[in-house]
Amino acid sequence: MPRRAAWALLLLSACASPERPISPWRLEGFPGAPVEEGLFPLVAGTTWEFRDRLDPTGRQLKLELAAEEGALVLRGREAGAAPLHVAFEGGYLTLSRDGEVVDRPLPLGGSVGDSWASGPRRATAFGYDRLEALGRPVRALVVAVDGTEGSARTRSLYWFAPGMGWVRIRTEREGRAIRDAQLTAFLPGPPQVDAPPGAR
Repeated sequence: MPRRAAWALLLLSACASPERPISPWRLEGFPGAPVEEGLFPLVAGTTWEFRDRLDPTGRQLKLELAAEEGALVLRGREAGAAPLHVAFEGGYLTLSRDGEVVDRPLPLGGSVGDSWASGPRRATAFGYDRLEALGRPVRALVVAVDGTEGSARTRSLYWFAPGMGWVRIRTEREGRAIRDAQLTAFLPGPPQVDAPPGAR
């Protein structure tokens, strides 16, 4: 194989690695494609389990939506922290604690390329990625949430697949991945007679 062709093959392989996507123009639908419906199941009893491929201990991260006092809370995050409430509010999937917005990782409409305030950070709908989740191919919307910790730039990347919500969660600091959690198990909550307002 000629050297130039070998380098081209190497570059293509690198682009297809688990490190992608970082840039929106490498994804489907950027810019202008509509944000699809049904990307997050806001149902009590829904659980997700992830394995962080960057964690050598192989520990699983488990998240669960639970009903508490007429609201939905996300369990499985920081021990001892106040509950993280989850709701569809103001056109976004909104996570809040003690009445303050912590994150708005998913718009409930609009277009790929749109940007919005996500607590103290800024979120952007990057586009659609094709990946494998639980042994089958899925098409997921990728949202990037950018901010700072001290003087360091941070980015959280979320992959949302129809009917499943999160299928991958990646965290970067100064452009370097420090977490890359892939979905290993998903259990939908029981069907709700009355869907919550804004459920899609």
